[in-house]
Amino acid sequence: MLTFQLQYQLLVGDAIYISGDSDYFGNWSLNQAKRMQWNQGHLWTIDIPIHDFQYKYFSSTFIKPSDVEWESGPNRLMKTTESSRIDDIWNHRKVMFQFYNPQMYPMLISGSTLDLGNYIKRVSMKQKQDISYKKIIANVIEDKVIHYQFHIKTKKHYSSPILCLYMDGSVSQKQNLNFSYKNYIVAFCEGIENKKRSIYQLDNHICYGYIPNDKTDFNMLKDYNLYTIVEFSNQVEQPTYCVKFGDFNYHTVNFCSDMNEKYISRLCSFIQILITKYHIIYVCNNSLSHLRRYLQVYKSLGISQ
Repeated sequence: MLTFQLQYQLLVGDAIYISGDSDYFGNWSLNQAKRMQWNQGHLWTIDIPIHDFQYKYFSSTFIKPSDVEWESGPNRLMKTTESSRIDDIWNHRKVMFQFYNPQMYPMLISGSTLDLGNYIKRVSMKQKQDISYKKIIANVIEDKVIHYQFHIKTKKHYSSPILCLYMDGSVSQKQNLNFSYKNYIVAFCEGIENKKRSIYQLDNHICYGYIPNDKTDFNMLKDYNLYTIVEFSNQVEQPTYCVKFGDFNYHTVNFCSDMNEKYISRLCSFIQILITKYHIIYVCNNSLSHLRRYLQVYKSLGISQ
C-alpha cells in the first residue's frame, strides 16, 4: 500500500479528498474520489493500493463532494512498485533538478527560488552514479516559472544556459526533458555542449557572456529575450556609442582596467538607466574574468536587485 499524508486545516464539516486518472479513482470522478482520514494536528491520511496514476487533492464537504476547491499546479504523479509514505504539501510540488555528469565534476545550481539561492548564491548538488541532482519543494503559486542554471566547477568555471521549468506542467523549449520520478517533477539537462558560448546570469536584470560574433550567437540571445546588448571594450580608441539593428539595441562602452571610483559610479548609473528602460540586459566582453570582476563590483553596490 501507499500511505499519503497531507497537513491542511479546514473548517469543521469539510474534508480533503484525493482523485486521480486510474480506474481506482474512476478517472477523475468526484463521486469516486477518496476521502482522507483526519488526524490530530490537521493531518489527513489515506492508504492507496500500489499502482501508477496521476492525482490531485481537493477540499469539499465531508459527506459528499460538492463546491470543490482543487489545489493549484500540475497533476501529481505516482509511479512506484514499493510500499512507501508520501508526504505532500497543499499547492506545493517536489522538484528534482538533474544534470548528466559522468565525469563527476563538482556541480552547483542557482535559480529564482529560495532553495536555489534566489540568484544570490549557488547551491551544491549531490551525485548519484552519472547524475548530479538537487531536490527542492516549490510553491506553485509563488513559483509559477522557475529559472535555473547549472554550474560546473573545474579549473575553468562553466555554466549552462538559463533554463525554465513551468509549474503549470508545460515544457520550455530551452529545457531538454521534463518528466516525473515517483512523485517528483524532474528537470533534466543532458550536459553542456557549447561551453564557450553559454549565457550566464548575474541577477534578475543582468545576463552576461562572450561578445556575439555570428548569427548563431544572436539567435541564442533572441531565444532568451536578450535584445539589449552592452559590450565592454578596453580599446582606448574605441568610442562609446549605441546602434540599433533589427530587434537589438547594441551599446559599446569604453573602459580601461584601472577604472577609478568616479568612472565606476558613472558606469553603474548607465547600467541602471538601461535596466530601467529595458528591464533586462546582456553585458559582454571577450575576457569573462575581467567582466565578472566589474559586474561583481556593480552588484556589491546594491544597485541591481
